Amino acid sequence: MRSSAFTSLLTVALTTALAAACGPSIDPAAKADIDRRVSVLQVGSNTVAAPAPGMFAPMPFAVGQWTQYKMVSDKNEPSFLTYKIVGQEADAVWLEMVNETYSGRTMQKMLVAFGNRMDPNTVQIRAVSTKDAKGNVQEMPPAAISMMQSLYRGAVSSLIINWQGLPQESASVPAGRFDGCFKARTEAQWGAWRSVADSWSHPAVPLSGAVRSQGVDHQFTMELAAFGTSGAVSEF
Repeated sequence: MRSSAFTSLLTVALTTALAAACGPSIDPAAKADIDRRVSVLQVGSNTVAAPAPGMFAPMPFAVGQWTQYKMVSDKNEPSFLTYKIVGQEADAVWLEMVNETYSGRTMQKMLVAFGNRMDPNTVQIRAVSTKDAKGNVQEMPPAAISMMQSLYRGAVSSLIINWQGLPQESASVPAGRFDGCFKARTEAQWGAWRSVADSWSHPAVPLSGAVRSQGVDHQFTMELAAFGTSGAVSEF
């Protein structure tokens, strides 16, 4: 069985690699900040127990939840990716994603109604805003959002979860040791770029449940650096 738990994270890793190759130049201040934060990260000593037998459901969404991942590209360049829920409107949540690379911080904010967390076809994207590294905010017009539903669904695909039938094993990351993670092989593609990775997920982690990913055909890693069930605030 194939899990989608890390699909959008892998896609972000691929687009980050492409941006590094042909996009903005390195910002010395951003690079120094990321390198400093990476230098103090160590494997966490706290242990999260294995899920209860038969527990395949993700943690329900709640305003304030957040997760942060340390990513290292196949060029050995680190970056950070943060997901957080910063608000709710009726059946939809405001999901904010912060991508921190050597080129600076970029953000995306989306109003998403997920419907069935195990069925990607029930996801509806209702609003999208972006913020570039210079702080410029752009709101996508409704017509564009309607035309690009499938693309935007890909951006939140890591939050569509189906762990049933997957093998379980432990994984250790800076956020701690997670026993009984659900392990899957995942794929992502961005244009001609394609990547395959082994991933580990745990229901104690909010949002996607993602704990760790290790590239199979590309040498990159993604690890849960920190997470919380409250306290997230918008940066828009």
